[in-house]
Amino acid sequence: MIDEALMKINKTQREYMIFRLLAGGASVPDIVDITRKLLIADKEDFTEDQIKEEVSSCQELHLQEEGGKGPRRIRAEVEEWIESNKSNNDCYRIVTFLLRDCYRDLNLNTPKERAMCRMAFKRLVEREVIEPVPNQAGTYRSVSQFLESLDFLHADTTPFPVRFPLGVHELVSIYKKSLIVLAGEPNAGKTAFLLNAARKNMDMEPCYFSSEMGAAELQIRLKKFPFALESWLKVRFYYKSSDFHKVINPNGLNIIDYLEVAKDFYEIGGLLTDIFNALQEGIAIVAIQKPPGRDVGVGGARTLDKARLYMAIEPGILKIVKGKIWRNGNINPNGMWIKWTLGGGANFKIIPDADTGDEWRR
Repeated sequence: MIDEALMKINKTQREYMIFRLLAGGASVPDIVDITRKLLIADKEDFTEDQIKEEVSSCQELHLQEEGGKGPRRIRAEVEEWIESNKSNNDCYRIVTFLLRDCYRDLNLNTPKERAMCRMAFKRLVEREVIEPVPNQAGTYRSVSQFLESLDFLHADTTPFPVRFPLGVHELVSIYKKSLIVLAGEPNAGKTAFLLNAARKNMDMEPCYFSSEMGAAELQIRLKKFPFALESWLKVRFYYKSSDFHKVINPNGLNIIDYLEVAKDFYEIGGLLTDIFNALQEGIAIVAIQKPPGRDVGVGGARTLDKARLYMAIEPGILKIVKGKIWRNGNINPNGMWIKWTLGGGANFKIIPDADTGDEWRR
C-alpha cells in the first residue's frame, strides 16, 4: 500500500512538472526526456509508449485550458478534412496528407492550434485511420482498407527484357515491378557493373541516379568504355542521393548508384521498400554497401525482403545470393558465383574454372 501511495504521489508530481514545462514553452521531446529521467530516479518500471502517452495526455489538457479553438473542435475539423481528402480520391488509392496543408486549409495559425492539430493526427494514427510516412516528417498516408485482386488468368508473364553483365539474366528471370539489389564492398566494381547494365539496356533509355559522381567524374568513367561519349545520351544520368522513390520512372528501368545511409542502417530495408512500392511495371537496380566477407549489405536481412534478385559483388567475384524466378527450372542459381576481371577499368571479362571450363560455379 505504501508503494502504491508513493507511486501516486510521484505521478502527481510528474504531471505538475509536465504542466509547468508546457506552460513555459518546453518542447514535447524535451519533456519526454525529462519524464524518463524522473521515472528512472523514482525506480519505476515504464515503457517509452507509457511516457509518451502521459506527456500527450497532459498536453491535451493543457491545450484545453488555454482557450480558443478547443481540442474537440479541432479534432472534429481534422477528421472531417481527412475524410474529405480521401473521398475526393479513388477509393483504391493511398492518399497522402501533409500537416502544413491541414494548417492552411483549417486556418490553424497559432502554435497551440497547430499542437492540437498534431494531437488529432496522433489519435488518427492510433485508430489506424492514417499512418506516418517513414523518413518524411509531417507526412501521413491513408491506411488502405481495400484489397487488389490478382487477375492471374490474364496476367502478362513476359519477363522484363533487362540484360545484366556476366550473363546473370540467363540464370534468373525478372518480371515487371521488380527490385534488384547489388550489395558490394567499397571499390568492388559496383559502378562498373551498373554502367555496363545501363549500356546493355540503352534501348529502354534507363534512368541512372548517382549519389557520388558529378559530371566530370562521370565523363572520366565513361571514357574507359570503347564508345563515343555521345553514344551514352540514351541513358539519362542524374545526380541524386536520397528520396529515390519520388523520382524514379515507375514503368522504366532505374539504376541507383548507390543507396547510402550514413547512420541507422536498419532504415535501409524501409528505403528499399519505398522504391519497390513506387514501381508499377518498371524495375529498379539498387546498389548498396556491404561489409567484406558477408553476402548481405548494410541493413542485414531486411535488405533481402523485397528483392527478386540479390547479388553480392567483391573484387573479382559476383555471387547470386537470391534469385526468385529461375530461368531454367533445372538450374537453381542461388549460391552460384562467377569470377571476373575488369579490362580497362570498364569491361567485364569472365574467368572460367580452370578444371571444368564452367563460367558459373558453386
